[in-house]
Amino acid sequence: MNESEASKERVLWSASTPSSGPIWAGLHDQVMGGRSEGSARPQAGDGSEPDHVLFSGQISKDNGGGFASFRMRLSAPMVIGATPTVAISLRGDRGPFKLCLHRQNDWDGIQWQVDLATPGKWTTQALPLSAFVARRRGREVRERPLSPDDVLFQIGLMTTRAEPGPFRLAVASIALR
Repeated sequence: MNESEASKERVLWSASTPSSGPIWAGLHDQVMGGRSEGSARPQAGDGSEPDHVLFSGQISKDNGGGFASFRMRLSAPMVIGATPTVAISLRGDRGPFKLCLHRQNDWDGIQWQVDLATPGKWTTQALPLSAFVARRRGREVRERPLSPDDVLFQIGLMTTRAEPGPFRLAVASIALR
């Protein structure tokens, strides 16, 4: 990869792309008997904010619950390359939220997660690849860090809460930079 290719932003997902692309699928604590709920709804920008997807719902602690997550398979697997960061444009409330990257195409494998700051206004965060931590089913695992040779198959967003209640996270785009 030459220098100009390495410096280009490569979009993993954007709310402004046609709806014929991949969609976000919810995978909440219900898979383990919990009762949390959530949805991912496209929202058109209005000039004061960009097109985005609103991830929202209710976290319940019933039956050992406490998390909501959303995943999307990429249209085509993407090599990370010489990218030093992942950029995410978002607005959120009542975190915590995590961004997840998946080097495999299954739904139950290891994911590399990083905590997101979720201010009440639109912001773009540049997250260094070195900040992502390997986890499986919520537990940290010993796994090599993400590298330029890795291929990404899926991306995800997740929230876990100690207390039940609503959550809202608006995301406009996720890209490698």
